[in-house]
Amino acid sequence: MLNDILKQTIGNINISNAYYEFDDFDIFMLDITKNSKNIFIFKENQIFEYENEELKLYSNADFIKILKDILQEEKEKNNTINLSIEKREELILENKKVKNFLTKYFILKVKLGKSYKIVSSVLEACKICHSKQHFIKKNLKTIILNLGILERNIKDNIARLEGIYAYINTARSEKINKNIYFLSIMSAIFLPLNLIVGFFGMNTKNLFLSENEYGTYYVLIIIISIFFILFLWYQFKDKKELDLDEFSVKKKKK
Repeated sequence: MLNDILKQTIGNINISNAYYEFDDFDIFMLDITKNSKNIFIFKENQIFEYENEELKLYSNADFIKILKDILQEEKEKNNTINLSIEKREELILENKKVKNFLTKYFILKVKLGKSYKIVSSVLEACKICHSKQHFIKKNLKTIILNLGILERNIKDNIARLEGIYAYINTARSEKINKNIYFLSIMSAIFLPLNLIVGFFGMNTKNLFLSENEYGTYYVLIIIISIFFILFLWYQFKDKKELDLDEFSVKKKKK
């Protein structure tokens, strides 16, 4: 009878990694692996594993071991991603280029998202189980503590990854702006020169300075003057930028 009720109940459950409360029994479902689900039934201070539509008595130690294995697996994933993030942070601090970051960023973000989903759902299920099943409360306490720490570490890695992404995007935008600014300066220099060359290149009579034996020198002086004026403008324009280190030095002196 119980098997029929369980079969019908489990068939209606869509959410994995969760704890479900019922009148006669509770269900703790773990769906970590692609090929199989771990379904545990809590009834009268005992744990049963529901497998192949059969109930098998399961020890407390084995149940805790499965949770520890999940914790260890997700911890190793997070440590690997953490090393990858640290490597890129070091490259940025050394003013080196971070190559192919967008692809790596997407991969790492997807992995962190999946890991966070697993850890947070298992943590929530363990908290409910901890409050309902007093006979296993002591064993779950350490698991809950470690899952909570791992959840915070994953959140921290997501924030760090987003920080690197924002920094690289900002650096690229600044580089593009500098290139556009350089092109604007070059245009400002050569546009007047093109106008001068175009004017004196006209095949018309009575052209300005065409009959003057020093006309070429006059034009050359005009061109040099334009270069000189643009050079002075570039040198004396306000180029001072916000320097946070400057403020920190002033505070120390005070």
